[in-house]
Amino acid sequence: MNPSPVPEASPPLFAQPWAVRLGFALLVGFTLIVGLTFSDHSRRTQLETSSETTAVGDVVYFAGPDDPTKLPVLAARLNGKPLFVLNSDRIGVRDTHLTRVGKDPASGLSIYQHSPRATLEERARLTKGTYLLKTGTNEYARAQELSPGK
Repeated sequence: MNPSPVPEASPPLFAQPWAVRLGFALLVGFTLIVGLTFSDHSRRTQLETSSETTAVGDVVYFAGPDDPTKLPVLAARLNGKPLFVLNSDRIGVRDTHLTRVGKDPASGLSIYQHSPRATLEERARLTKGTYLLKTGTNEYARAQELSPGK
């Protein structure tokens, strides 16, 4: 019976310590990435915000009085100053051509003025101190501050 050969001791692997270090570094990096991802995801509402400054998507409409004899009517307040609708005429302006300048806290109505994208024809419809209140899609009522003499 032949004796079984004794296995020779394998030579030490030169790259083994480096492979362990590299594996450990990759594991720490992956754990760090996962931790930061969870942290960002928990603060997502604070990190990702958007706001629409045009009238697109605004669904709070100014109804106005049914009887034109009840005009002028207090429609909203802009920075504490009352805005009145003086007539029942509605003007057509594209929602994308307006910029929100404020919001009435009591009624929730947004108050608009023309943006730089507005056409000259649309700008000519408003005088200084006149604002727009949305009455429907691409439809607005003029509102303005009344001076004490009016």
